Amino acid sequence: MSNVQDLLIETRDGRMLKGFTSAISSRNLLIYCHGTPFPAVPWEHLESQARARNLKVVAWARPGYGGSTPQPGRSVRSFSEDAEDVVASLGGDHAIALGWSGGGPHALSLGVGPRAHCRAIITIGSVAPYGLDDLDWTAGMGQENIDEFALAVQGGDAFTEFLETVVPTLGDATTEGLIESMATLISPVDAEALSEHGLAELFVHEGKLASAYGIEGWRDDDGAFLKDWGFSPSEITVPVSLWQGVQDLMVPGTHGSWLANAIPGVSAHLLEGEGHLSLATRYLGAMLDEACERGGL
Repeated sequence: MSNVQDLLIETRDGRMLKGFTSAISSRNLLIYCHGTPFPAVPWEHLESQARARNLKVVAWARPGYGGSTPQPGRSVRSFSEDAEDVVASLGGDHAIALGWSGGGPHALSLGVGPRAHCRAIITIGSVAPYGLDDLDWTAGMGQENIDEFALAVQGGDAFTEFLETVVPTLGDATTEGLIESMATLISPVDAEALSEHGLAELFVHEGKLASAYGIEGWRDDDGAFLKDWGFSPSEITVPVSLWQGVQDLMVPGTHGSWLANAIPGVSAHLLEGEGHLSLATRYLGAMLDEACERGGL
């Protein structure tokens, strides 16, 4: 994509983060936090919606993904230190964070304390904390995710063997075969969304990149979700716009409802007719408009 530039940043502890930025000169940043288990890949729909609002997209692969140095044992909260290093290197003035799916908790980490000059946060189908008394974490998930997290909780060789079997196959996905390959995770509305704004092509590209770099990113994301995040959602002090589809089979609507009750001052959009993917293809402009307004950009 000609309107993005490669990004390579050295962190304070000597790791390398690999990603990309929009090729525009704005100092207002949109930090995009990618989902699990795919690294960040440029998406023209996101680029164009951000560009229309003078936002420079900044995205990088979390440790272990897409050429970024692994960081075994990382927490969700540790993402905020990497974000500080990236923003400092770019000289941005203000930032909005957007986290989709597994990127949601990482985006929320930027709203605790003065991390990365974050002015507002958007979450799309974000995962909620694990091990809560008032949330059955896997209830409503497709069977593929239930099986994955059962192994992730178990850990050890069983989870490693699962990842070593599945990750190499991510690069074999085709646009025609995506629905079949994620059969229990794709609701009808999300099946429709795959044909919108090049989303299926994006996933195929992400899958090829994910398969090329091994299991560390996916393994350490799941580990971070299942342990203490390093902060509580109740500690978030910046405006959060939370978007959740009730038809979501990847991250069920109960996760969004729990977060909506836990985050102070949240603007929650719990949409009955939408899923995990359709929110991003159909509401991205509205998400950015609300976050820009609430963040004073």
